Amino acid sequence: MKLRHLLILALGPLLRAGAQDTEVARLDPLVVESEEEEDSVLPAHFAGSATVIDEETITNSGARSVAGLLASRGGVRLTSTTGNPADATVHLRGFGENAASRVLVLVDGRPINRADTAPVSWLEVPLARLERVEILRGSHSARFGDNAVGGVINLVTKSESTTSTVVEAAGGSDGSLIARASHHGGIGGHRIGLDLEKNLTDGWRENGFSELESAALRWDKALAANLAADLSLSWADESGGFPGPLGTAAYLADPRQSIYARAGQADQYFSEQTRWLAGGGLTLGDREDLAVELPVSYYRRDLAWNFGPGFHSDNLLDTLDLAPRLTLRRESWSAEAGLQFRRDTLDLQQYAEIQRLNRTSDASLDRDILGVFASGEWEAWQDWHLSAAARWERSSVDAAARSYTFPADPALNFARGGGETNHALQAGIRWEPTEEQALWFRYDRLYRLPSIDEIASYQGFPLSVPFNDRLRAETGHNFELGGEWAPGGWTLGLNGFAQWLEGEIAYDFVRNLNVNLADTRRLGLEGWLGYRAEAWQADLRYTMLDAEFLDGPYAGKDVYLVPNHELSATLAWRPNDCLTLQAEYQWIGSSHEGNDFLNTRPKLPAYDVLNLLLRYEPSPGLSLYCRINNLLDERYATLKYSGLWYPAAGRQFLLGIRREL
Repeated sequence: MKLRHLLILALGPLLRAGAQDTEVARLDPLVVESEEEEDSVLPAHFAGSATVIDEETITNSGARSVAGLLASRGGVRLTSTTGNPADATVHLRGFGENAASRVLVLVDGRPINRADTAPVSWLEVPLARLERVEILRGSHSARFGDNAVGGVINLVTKSESTTSTVVEAAGGSDGSLIARASHHGGIGGHRIGLDLEKNLTDGWRENGFSELESAALRWDKALAANLAADLSLSWADESGGFPGPLGTAAYLADPRQSIYARAGQADQYFSEQTRWLAGGGLTLGDREDLAVELPVSYYRRDLAWNFGPGFHSDNLLDTLDLAPRLTLRRESWSAEAGLQFRRDTLDLQQYAEIQRLNRTSDASLDRDILGVFASGEWEAWQDWHLSAAARWERSSVDAAARSYTFPADPALNFARGGGETNHALQAGIRWEPTEEQALWFRYDRLYRLPSIDEIASYQGFPLSVPFNDRLRAETGHNFELGGEWAPGGWTLGLNGFAQWLEGEIAYDFVRNLNVNLADTRRLGLEGWLGYRAEAWQADLRYTMLDAEFLDGPYAGKDVYLVPNHELSATLAWRPNDCLTLQAEYQWIGSSHEGNDFLNTRPKLPAYDVLNLLLRYEPSPGLSLYCRINNLLDERYATLKYSGLWYPAAGRQFLLGIRREL
């Protein structure tokens, strides 16, 4: 019998046992529709499905990184080429390849997505910094702009004025070590937060190591009655290895091996990067009435990339983001309007050897995005909430490349530019007949800009067209229809969605080019169930999805690397004030392997993973925990391309201690 069947059989009696408790505690459910809070992007009356992971859940998770938290408590699917979830790609709403470009990631409402297709580093924002995590599923291009096609993940950092100092240390298998320290408090009207973290592991696979050191400072202060300022600075130094893919025989024999290590070239496959993020802003007026907000952020990534002999590059990315906006709130309505400007600058040097003695090529890419946006919410009738948003953006890209090795090759030597204009719309309605019930409907007109490395060839990997000025943004439509009911200690929700994309961007390996391949359609149904009682807590989320090409040579075929079924469940038992036992389960259905446009190759098999967490709190403020990931040592892979497997980690454990002073 499969593990998922055993889990379902076990879940029923446990929930029935919890239901017999005489006193039911109304704890905050995992899925909530909450009042707006500072740095929140979740509207008070959101017409759609959202998940909020609160501070207590984060604190008690025992997770190593934000990615692990998203998988275990947010029901988010992860994939990784290294077997290390800390560098994983998150997937929402049926996107497979390049999903990182289709999920917008924010820190306190400010975007941190890369201009290229590289995923966000989930160690970049340590868990100790977080107050909550907001996951908004579905398209939100009108509210947030680029990247928000599949959903939005907002990481909200701590900003409370009460004083708290926390230290945490953990260690475990595969040389894992975590050391965290944070202090948050108020001093003379100043709200200050300081977070430090060291996070490292040798990796479950050979040459799958990752190491991180980070520091972050946040400052907030009310300068006058109607003037407030905030400033945040963060730094991270990170390195990691590349184990590489495995053929089927090697994968079945030993999924922990690295083809690069076995060839004696592990020292040629790794990356090192340093990142700085500075953000701040002024707020004039009262956030609950009329306010002008002037946020600005600056991001720099200095990356040394080594992907085998002859492929060594230094990659410097700078991003400036400005988004001034005006907010007006009244008793029955609120409105927001503003501008957004983003400039991405990428400079790259390619070298023939890891010592970086002989430069083989240079490249530079610049992208500017300028847009205007407006949104509003109105309680038109009692219990009926209308929402709308609109955005217009103009984007332009300039790229240049020069090869010193092949100076006459036009695929490696060019200077080109291009641009386009896009717009997005959103309209929603939410009905709340009682405090326990809600129904909603939402429409989105959406777009996603091509990443700069989808347009231009660089970093020593030439495309058949060096600068593809015919590549346009993918555009489309999204519909949501759902509802939620929260009687007693229960929460039940159901949400259906349909999305059509025109000219979805994909890599055509036959033409060696990123193209607007075809129109696609995604139809899905999400269901979630939550239960809270004195000693029990349970959450279950299931997604059924169908993604297929609508036209072109692959019409009627499934989009590859998109499973039709996803299920996640969490069950926690707290028999007393000191002890918590928690089980986390995730099952991902099979999908067509990467590049299998015709759906004829062997599939990437379905897999299921069970994690356990034991937490003991002998006294207030002190906790000990033991986490075991992949308890049954399941052998599986989250990615597979053309018969090559990228194995995920087997069984791992982590022991930790946390002390709040």
